Parts: sequence; C-alpha cells; structure tokens
Amino acid sequence: GTWFGTWGGGVSHFDGTTWKSLSAKDGLAGPVVYSIAQEPDGTLWFGTNQGVSRWDGKRFTNLGVAQGLLDRHVYALAVAPDGDIWAGTKKGVARIAR
Repeated sequence: GTWFGTWGGGVSHFDGTTWKSLSAKDGLAGPVVYSIAQEPDGTLWFGTNQGVSRWDGKRFTNLGVAQGLLDRHVYALAVAPDGDIWAGTKKGVARIAR
C-alpha cells in the first residue's frame, strides 16, 4: 500500500481498496505530517509538526526535542544504509541512531 501525510489529519494508508487513517488519537506525535521514510523491514517514520513518530505496524514511538531533535517540525526524513534515521528541521539535521 501507499502512505500519505496530511495537513492536520495525521497519516492515511491506501491498500488499493480501502483507506485507513492514524492520528494523534492513535499515538502519532502531531497531526501535520511533512515527511515519511520507510526502513527495509517496513518500519515507518513520520516527520510531524510535533516531532518524529516511529510506526512498527502496531504502535507509535515518538521522539521530540527532549530526545535530541533540533526542532519539533521535522520536514525531511531519510534512512541511511547503516539503519540510522536522519531528521531534517529548519534548525539543522539530527541523527537518530538505531
């Protein structure tokens, strides 16, 4: 399927037939999703207006400024070959070690 970030409604997944949405009610860090990255194992990372959310298919783990992000607005995400996640903000880029 395909994942889509929304401006205020969290993330939505389309499997070709049906839509499923996940929002802050489900544990997503913030309602505005700027960026999405996927690890080879399928784990998803969402850059939001309130930090980064990691989705393992069952639950979210959230990271914010207290966990080392330079800003809560995460506009870009990338998965490095070594498995680290890079999070881009207006204040710079932070590495999230796996």
